[in-house]
Amino acid sequence: SDATVGALFNPPLPPAVGALPVRGAVETKPNRIFYSKLQQPEAVPLLNFIDVGPEDKEISRILALRESLFILKEDGIYRLTGINGVYTVDLFDESTKIVAPDTAVVVNNQIYCLSNQGVVVISDTGVEIISYSLDNVFQQLISANYDFRFTSFGVSYETDRAYWLFVPTNPNDDVATQAFRYGSNTNTWI
Repeated sequence: SDATVGALFNPPLPPAVGALPVRGAVETKPNRIFYSKLQQPEAVPLLNFIDVGPEDKEISRILALRESLFILKEDGIYRLTGINGVYTVDLFDESTKIVAPDTAVVVNNQIYCLSNQGVVVISDTGVEIISYSLDNVFQQLISANYDFRFTSFGVSYETDRAYWLFVPTNPNDDVATQAFRYGSNTNTWI
């Protein structure tokens, strides 16, 4: 609001003009990931960023496995690898697209999520569809004319090696009304 406060910033901010405060430009980059300085998680310089895929496709979810970071976007799956600020982002699978962000969870160092291809497992070796036996249920949900993205969610149960998927049953459900359990040790749905 005045020159002394503005001088505390680098570069210095000019004082307010009349009754209007000084505002910066807002830059929206839905495909951008920022990272911190080494061993300083609170220090994130403006130039420490990585653009992932096309600028017009939003990041839906980011999950870490042992050696990589998987970025689930509207246009596919990307994998980030590297250490100490030297990172590489590669397109991992462009045919699999997440359809409900909160369904993606990690179980047993693998990512489970509801995608345009049904329920898939993402690991460092690739993407595998695991919902063939329930294709009619999941494909009906995916192709429906209602928005189930924010009423569906997944839960990991590590000690049981299970993935729980909660989804709505009908278009007028505003919460998840049915649950499916996948056991990774038996490869079966309940």
